Amino acid sequence: MHVDMDTLLSDDSDEEEDEDEDTTETDTEIRHAPLVSGALNPAENGQLLPQYGLLGSCNKEKLFLNTNIPFSAFICGVQGSGKSHSTSCILENALIPSSSLGRLEKPLSALVFSYGHFSGDGSGFSISEAAFLASPNPKMPGHPTVRKVQVLVSPSNYVRISRLYLRIPNVTVTAFKLKPWNLDIDIMLTLMNVSESEETPLYMAQVTQILRLMATAGVRFDYGEFKKHIKACRFNPTQDNMLQMRLNLLESFLDMDNSCPEPQFRPGEVTIMDMSCPFVDANTACILFRIGLQRYLQSSAAGKMIVLDEAHKYMLNVPGAKSLNETLLQTIRLQRHYGARIVISTQEPTLLTDLIALCSITIIHRFSSPEWFSAIKRHIPIASQDQLRLLQKIESLKTGTGMVYSPNAVLGRNEDGRLIKGTGRLMEVKVRKRVTSDGGQSVLAV
Repeated sequence: MHVDMDTLLSDDSDEEEDEDEDTTETDTEIRHAPLVSGALNPAENGQLLPQYGLLGSCNKEKLFLNTNIPFSAFICGVQGSGKSHSTSCILENALIPSSSLGRLEKPLSALVFSYGHFSGDGSGFSISEAAFLASPNPKMPGHPTVRKVQVLVSPSNYVRISRLYLRIPNVTVTAFKLKPWNLDIDIMLTLMNVSESEETPLYMAQVTQILRLMATAGVRFDYGEFKKHIKACRFNPTQDNMLQMRLNLLESFLDMDNSCPEPQFRPGEVTIMDMSCPFVDANTACILFRIGLQRYLQSSAAGKMIVLDEAHKYMLNVPGAKSLNETLLQTIRLQRHYGARIVISTQEPTLLTDLIALCSITIIHRFSSPEWFSAIKRHIPIASQDQLRLLQKIESLKTGTGMVYSPNAVLGRNEDGRLIKGTGRLMEVKVRKRVTSDGGQSVLAV
C-alpha cells in the first residue's frame, strides 16, 4: 500500500488530533518522569504512576520518586551531610511496600557495593548503611522493613566482618564465591587483572593465549582444563611465583566444593557485596564488584537497583575502577533494557564526572569545595552570575537537605495546563525521615 509522504507530516489544521497528541505526550512525560510533585496527585494517577514513594518536600509540596521506571541518581556531599540518608530513603521507596511512603505493587531487588579500610578486629570499621534497612525504626514501631538483607563478603574476612553484620536482625552473611562452571573468558581475564591498555607481563601473555585458544574451541570453559594448560607451560621461578599469586587470589573466590549458595536477588530483599578485607585492595574490590554486577544484570530479577555506597572509597585511579566505571556507564545507557535503577553515593564527585552527565537525578548535599563545584557545574546548567551565590547556599545546607537537579522531573502544571518540567531548575529539597533504623547517625559526645 502506497502512503503519500504529506500524510506523514503533522496537519496544523487538525486541532482535535493535535490535542490528542498533546495529551498522549503529556501522559508519557508524567509516566517517565523520575520525580513527580505532589501537585499532580500521584494517588489519583494510578495508570500513569503505578509505583511511587515519598522522597521529601520542596516549596511545601511533597516530592515523589517514580519507582516504576529505570532511573539513575548521583548523590554527593561531605560526611554527615545526609547523602547516606538520601540513599537509604531511595532504597526504602523501592523495596518496602507501605502506604506511609506511597504505592509499591512490585518491590525491586537491590545490589549494594560497599568497601572500606578493615584492619585487626575491625574496630573503627563501619558496615554498610544499607544493612540497617532490615532493622525497624524504634520511633515507628510496627512499620515494615525490607524482607531480608544478605551480605556477601570476602572469604578471608568472613569470620571477623560477619560478627559486625549479624548484630542486625534479618541479616545473613555468606562468603562471596563463584561457581567454577560459571566462569567464562571475560571473568577469568578480569579476575586475573589482565588489562588491554597496560603492558602485559610475558607469563600473563601466555595465560591470555591459553584462554584465547580455549575460547576458539567453542565449548564451555573448564577450569580444570585451564590448570592443565598452565602446568604444561614453562615459566621461570619469578614468573611462576607471580602467576601463583594471581591464581591463589582467583581460587580464593572459587566455590570448588559447591558449598556456597548462589544469591537469589528476590523482590524486597537487599544483597550487599562488602569486600572490605585486609587482603583485598580497592582495585580487586572493583574487579569483584564488576563480576557481581554482571551476574546481577544477567539474573531473572525483574526490577533491579544497583547502589554504589561510599563510592569514593574504591572508585579510585586504578584499573579495576576504570573497568567498573565503563560497565556502569554501559548499564546506565541500557538501563531501560535491564530494568535497572543506579544510585551512586560519594564524597568525591570529581572522580565520577562522566557518570554525573548521564544521571537523571542529581542530589547535592552540603560541601564547600570549589573543585567539587567546578566538577558538578560542568553537567548542570548554572548561570555564571549565580554561581557564587549557589556555592554559598550549598555550604549552608542543613543536614538532610539537598539541591536537586532532574531535568525530566514533573513539578506541576502552569496556568494553561502545560507541565512544569525540572529543566534548568535547581530545587531545594528536604529529604523525609527514614522508616527503618538509621545506622549512619554521627557519634556525639553528649
